[in-house]
Amino acid sequence: MRQKSIAIEDARDGGASLRVTRHPEQHKVVLSHWRERVCVASTPIELKDVPPLIAILAEALGDGIESPRVARREGQAGLAGVLSALRDWLRPRLAVVTDIRSSGDRRQRQERQRPSA
Repeated sequence: MRQKSIAIEDARDGGASLRVTRHPEQHKVVLSHWRERVCVASTPIELKDVPPLIAILAEALGDGIESPRVARREGQAGLAGVLSALRDWLRPRLAVVTDIRSSGDRRQRQERQRPSA
C-alpha cells in the first residue's frame, strides 16, 4: 500500500509541522499546518498545481546541493549524492545537435536519388 501522508517537522523546533496528504478520491493534495496535535490551517491543492510545487522543491534540493553548508553536515555525503542524482534527472535535457547541410547539398542529393528517365 502506498503512503497517503507525510509529516515534516518545522525547522524552527516550535512543535509545529507540515502534513502533506494525498486524497486520490478527490484528486487533491492537502497541505496542513499543525501545532502539537491541532490542525491550524489547511490548503487543498488541485492535482494540476502539483507539478509546479514539485519543481520548486526540486530547485530547493539543487540549491542545497550547491551550498557548502549541506556538505559540512555530518552524514550528508550519501544524501548529497542522492540529491545530486535527483537534480540531474530533473534537469532539462539539451537538444541533440544535428549536422545541417546547405540547401544546395540537399538538392544535389535529391537529384542523385531520382531515377533518370
